[in-house]
Amino acid sequence: MKKIIIYFSLLGHNREIAEKMAEQEDCEVKEFSPGNKLRVFQIIGGKKRLRKRAQRMDEEVLIFDEIIICGPIWAYKPALAIRSLLKYLTLEGKTVSCYMTYTQDYKKSEEIIKNMIEGQSGIVKEIAFKNIEKMGNQ
Repeated sequence: MKKIIIYFSLLGHNREIAEKMAEQEDCEVKEFSPGNKLRVFQIIGGKKRLRKRAQRMDEEVLIFDEIIICGPIWAYKPALAIRSLLKYLTLEGKTVSCYMTYTQDYKKSEEIIKNMIEGQSGIVKEIAFKNIEKMGNQ
């Protein structure tokens, strides 16, 4: 089974998680970057850019059977970059895991992620959450 890890990381926490996982899993790792850091917060223009970048990423990951996505929870939901990946990557028949970081709460994020994967006929393998405030203590 061919596997890839895709991460979105503004401050580096998710990059660190993805790179450690890639070493353990012995698989490829790719960054999903919407552009410079300020573009992440430009919701109106940012959605179109994220869609285009996710569609380009889709072409690169079509050959993989398993996709692992690492990214943050912002305002109780997966970051817009993660939602764009889940919306525009071809997930049909693929096994998908998500490892999400948060600082305060992730409320209904698990349900949102699960629905997005299954809505594309993907197979949910695992959805896990890690409090980044505790990462420095490990």
